[in-house]
Amino acid sequence: MATAKVFDVSAAYSELNKACIAQSYNRVVTLATKILSHQPLEYPALQCKAVALIRTEKYEDCLALIKKFPELLKYVVFEKAYSEYRLNRINEAAKTLENADPEDLRILELKAQVCYRKEEFEEAYTCLRKVIRNSQDDFEEERLTNLAAVAASASCFKGTNIDIDVAPEMYEAKFNLACLQIGRGNYHSAEKLLKEAEELCRITLADDAEVTQDEIDQELAPIRAQQAYLLQQSKKEEAANQIYQAVTRHRSIDSALLAVIANNIVCINKEQNIFDSRKRIKMTSTDGLQHKLLAKQRRDILMNQALFYFHTNQADACHSKLRSVLQEDPRSSRGNLLLAAQMIKEKQYERAVSLLRKYCDAERNGPDNPMESDANLEVKLALAQLLLRSVINGQLSGGIPHPQKALDVVRFLEESLAESELNAPGLICTRIALYLLGCAGEGAPLKREDALGAINNLVQSALTWYESTNEESADYVHLLDRCANVLLQNGQAELAARLCERQLAKLDMKFNSNDDQKASARQGLIARLVRAYAQFDRPKAEAACKSLKFRETVTEADVDSLETAFLYGAKAVKRHGRPGDQPSAEVKVKATPGSTPGPSSAGNDTQVIKKRKHRKKRAIRLPKNCQPGVMPDPERWLPRRERTYYRGKRRDKRHVTSRGPQGQVTGSAELDAVIQSPKVNSNPSPRPDPTAGASAVTAGSTPKQTSGAARQQQRKGRRKGR
Repeated sequence: MATAKVFDVSAAYSELNKACIAQSYNRVVTLATKILSHQPLEYPALQCKAVALIRTEKYEDCLALIKKFPELLKYVVFEKAYSEYRLNRINEAAKTLENADPEDLRILELKAQVCYRKEEFEEAYTCLRKVIRNSQDDFEEERLTNLAAVAASASCFKGTNIDIDVAPEMYEAKFNLACLQIGRGNYHSAEKLLKEAEELCRITLADDAEVTQDEIDQELAPIRAQQAYLLQQSKKEEAANQIYQAVTRHRSIDSALLAVIANNIVCINKEQNIFDSRKRIKMTSTDGLQHKLLAKQRRDILMNQALFYFHTNQADACHSKLRSVLQEDPRSSRGNLLLAAQMIKEKQYERAVSLLRKYCDAERNGPDNPMESDANLEVKLALAQLLLRSVINGQLSGGIPHPQKALDVVRFLEESLAESELNAPGLICTRIALYLLGCAGEGAPLKREDALGAINNLVQSALTWYESTNEESADYVHLLDRCANVLLQNGQAELAARLCERQLAKLDMKFNSNDDQKASARQGLIARLVRAYAQFDRPKAEAACKSLKFRETVTEADVDSLETAFLYGAKAVKRHGRPGDQPSAEVKVKATPGSTPGPSSAGNDTQVIKKRKHRKKRAIRLPKNCQPGVMPDPERWLPRRERTYYRGKRRDKRHVTSRGPQGQVTGSAELDAVIQSPKVNSNPSPRPDPTAGASAVTAGSTPKQTSGAARQQQRKGRRKGR
């Protein structure tokens, strides 16, 4: 009986080593499979096979292989996580790396890549820093490039400032540093870095003889696209568009870059060049882009597409894109605002109000996010504007809001906005205006005394907040001035005087007599203080008047002009100028009957102009179809054919008399010898046509049978002719 051949493991490993050195990955897979079939616990063979499958981009086969050997998983954790990363299973890769050795540099570098894809930029930066500090190989420049990319993405897409101090030598790293400066708003520094990156790229690739011009253009495409973006941000859209168009002509560029450029071209086109925008939108809708673009880029592209469909009145497409936006980010303020605007466009006002209310309630109960505070404020103000307006005959009214609605909006703003937002100067003025509107008219829900009391409390609380937080702000001084003016206009002179005194004391603390602007502001403030004192304390008003200074000294010419204006009327002086300013001494002015000319610097040759009679202004006549409180049609100034709702006139052609030949050639029957002459029907028609005798047969029309009465009339005519 023959003995079984013993498998030589060492010889198999020797062959496997030779295949690895020769980079013959298919042979590596074959030999490793043979070793694992005889020795299932040989983890080096499993590692070699997993790496060979990764090298041949068979990531699914690699994961299936690792799944067959669960007891050897700890030896191939990196290979498993890398395969999941390459298959865009980012969350699974992150979970796999949690069980790996945190001190392994390969694991740390792969974790940095996974954190970057998950947009956890600070964690990626920490991992990369640790790898760079502990690595001693030839890939330091590549890691510095990735470090710059992490900092740039954090600045552009998260608003996070990561300090980075590197001096890279590769053009890719310079490009990433330029993107970092763009995220920080330093466009001049970014432009300089982009120029350096472009020059370095051309020099680096020109030294390689195997690199073609197409490959050079492919490497330069991101740099040139970013230069075009800087031009677009500088309002030089034509120059930016030319660069974008030149870059898109190279079909070998990356699909993600092509999508970003197409999105920027759509932004330049806006509502114009619709056909080009549609073509660009198709470029941004290719498959696989969701794994190459960051979340903010995807949302911005979808939002721009929705805006394009909104302006081109494609409601279904707009709703479809907005659903995608809200699936990406349900708390997107821009998405909710645009969806509400589309609903209003479709006259679904209640749905729009309900949508914005739901968003505001979710924001009130959700976690605070300082990055989105301004966007949330826009949504709340948009909701307040909708709540102010009424719906009349299916249209939003544009007239004065109802007093009760004004009070409801004030209550909504005070309940939903933060204290810092409520005390912004614009919102303080808005709330004061709404309180005054709530007490206007007969039957107002709020008395004027109560409204003025609420305004006083509002002003006092706002000033207290500014004094406790940021009294040195320019908004505080502006707020004092505006509040004093409003209170003075509404009869609250004492409180207005106290505000003016506070503002004057603050101004005098840092007053400089050589500063003309501050001196002018101080004079205006004293004048307002005099007006306030005059209403309740006349001695104080007279004392404050002594601080006022005239801007110009009154000359003799000014006295003459004042007398002329009093005697002849302001319009005559305005028409011919002041007498002292005339270049010639002979000014011809007609005398007014019954008036006596006064002295002037022009001499005795001056005559007086007769005043024109004032015509009474006609009362404004509103159109017959005018509805008070309803916003007029915004397209009423356009010709009717250019309005969006114009559908054209339907012309009823059933009763129009036909003219000319109706598809038959005149005289064709006479020239055709094949066609026989039509036979005349001798039987009289039971229902003769009453109009047949009165109408002549047109040329080329079908012959009609003549009635008996018409034949008799023809015979009579022949007899008379004889």
